[in-house]
Amino acid sequence: MHHVIQHKLQKNGKMNDNCIISLPWPAQSPDLNPIENLWDELKRRLRKNEYKAKNKAELFNLIKEEWYKISPAIINKLIESMPRRTKAVLKNKGNPTRY
Repeated sequence: MHHVIQHKLQKNGKMNDNCIISLPWPAQSPDLNPIENLWDELKRRLRKNEYKAKNKAELFNLIKEEWYKISPAIINKLIESMPRRTKAVLKNKGNPTRY
């Protein structure tokens, strides 16, 4: 996808005008955004929930219910892990880490 965007920018002259600076990014680079881990937490909670939604409305309500049960402590822990995550990615030269 990166190459498609880069080609489009070059075609429209945006890259040549220095309007957009593209940074090198490894193809398999881990996503450091803590929201990904939060989504995983939500998925685990939904799998554990004994109630199974029968339609979209029930599913949406179940997702909201589980979302609001996630404590601020879990969110803070994810945010506080960012320096360690960044350090691990740098140490591993952009390759996947345990995060």
